[in-house]
Amino acid sequence: MIDYTDIDAKLEEYSDVFDFYMDKEEIPETSSPEDILIGYMKDVIDNNPQVDFTDPLWVEIMKDNIISYFARLLEIYRELQLEAMKELAFIQSFQIAGIEQKREMWKDVIKHIEDNYSKFEVNLPGYVEQFKTENRDAIFQSLTNDWKDSCISRLETKELQVLQRSKRDFELSSQRAGTQDYEERKKVEKFVFHYPQLKEIIEMIGREQKSSKEEMDKVIYKFMPTSVSRNHCVEEIDRVSLGNNLERVMPVEFAMPEDMFFKKYLTKGLQELSSPGKDKPKKIESTQKDPRLNKGPIIVSVDTSGSMDGRPLQIAFSLLRQLIKTAKSQKRPCFLITYSVRAKSIDLAKPQNWGRLENFLTEFYSGGTDGEEMFKQSLEVLNKGTYEMADVLIISDLQFPEPITETQEKIEKEKTLGTKFYALQIGKWKHSYDKILDKIWVI
Repeated sequence: MIDYTDIDAKLEEYSDVFDFYMDKEEIPETSSPEDILIGYMKDVIDNNPQVDFTDPLWVEIMKDNIISYFARLLEIYRELQLEAMKELAFIQSFQIAGIEQKREMWKDVIKHIEDNYSKFEVNLPGYVEQFKTENRDAIFQSLTNDWKDSCISRLETKELQVLQRSKRDFELSSQRAGTQDYEERKKVEKFVFHYPQLKEIIEMIGREQKSSKEEMDKVIYKFMPTSVSRNHCVEEIDRVSLGNNLERVMPVEFAMPEDMFFKKYLTKGLQELSSPGKDKPKKIESTQKDPRLNKGPIIVSVDTSGSMDGRPLQIAFSLLRQLIKTAKSQKRPCFLITYSVRAKSIDLAKPQNWGRLENFLTEFYSGGTDGEEMFKQSLEVLNKGTYEMADVLIISDLQFPEPITETQEKIEKEKTLGTKFYALQIGKWKHSYDKILDKIWVI
């Protein structure tokens, strides 16, 4: 069963698989062959002759469309899986129960299976008949195994049906929108590079630094104790670890409240019996990469007040789209804030937000300018782990008062920690932001 509950993690995985397939023309070995969405992604790429994959812009559009579609699918898959997890937890609680507990649960189990499964999925009458003549423990084990397999099979069938029902609409909409998106993004590229200031901003933002040749990776060795047991009938158990394999979860975990159990299940925090397997090496070697100085995260604040209407906002959004494209291709976190009378934000480090960008840009607030609110939100984002030492870029005509003294002090503190504050000023209004920001470009 593929775990689709962590949507952002899965979308990151699909993004990496897409890039790997476009580069190597094969799916990474680390990807599960059972993941239907990876299989479908490969089919979409292989069966789109109208797309010119030698053009990076076409590749970008295809990737954006696929990831946005998968984000919608995963919302549905997550709900299906959470429901299935409750069923699997019920099955597990019955499976590990003692004989007296099984007798107490038996009526509820019979009713649940009769109400939810056909005899072709779980042959309950057949098992009841076998109880009369055969070992009950073996029958219970066989029953719960069939029940679990049917639950997982039903879940996988539902997931496949969701994909089959929706993929036709996705393919048609992608074909219609592909050419239009391509033309629009080509215009953006031409518009951006018409202004040398915009090109300089794109190249400068993020403080690109080459990795030092002196940096060396560490080789880590882990020595696992050899199990004393010599029982080769089952896989050796020689430690307790954390995970969510219900077949190996320790009984004590099922005694906790249901909401806590599901939370630990989703985060793979349940205590379970574990083993490296008798055929696996006891000495494990891994490589730990030392930190590299690389391109950092970006926070972009776009002024959408009334004074920016028309060509200034066109310039601002063109630069913004190019910055987002750069951030996505370089896998750099990017946080976007639009502001006027109030601020509105979207975290583009989360792939599921990529498909919401267009609506976000067309639903901004317009009116006066509250620069203080913009600075306040930018500083709050800087305190998030993902955006520490980010570069902050303000795109505005800078027709708003300086921030209050307390805010300026916070800006100076962030500068000492490595943050750079930049601005693209559209228009030539007088201001005193030269003393506050590190660099200002003017158009």
